[in-house]
Amino acid sequence: KQGINAEYGGAAAPAASASAAVEAEVVEEAPPVEEKKEFNVKLISVDPSKKIKLIKAIKESVPGFNLVAAKKLVESAPCTVRENVPKADAEKLQAALTEFGAEVIMD
Repeated sequence: KQGINAEYGGAAAPAASASAAVEAEVVEEAPPVEEKKEFNVKLISVDPSKKIKLIKAIKESVPGFNLVAAKKLVESAPCTVRENVPKADAEKLQAALTEFGAEVIMD
């Protein structure tokens, strides 16, 4: 009988099932990932040929910005445009700015 167990891995089979059970426990213990609710919108780069339109878009899209503040923001890229913005607002702002040649990321 020892020849059959050694030949077909009879002694190794329980070890394999034990390691599979340990792996299953590790997977189950992983905490659920919370979806991020607030984002920072960052201006990475600007298309120089569309700079004026981008400044106007920022002035209209970002509360409290006038033309001077929007111009300074565009010229200081890369920089943060808005912080802690809800996802829907961040996506709208990102779409508006990319329409005018800006490279924008949300993080």
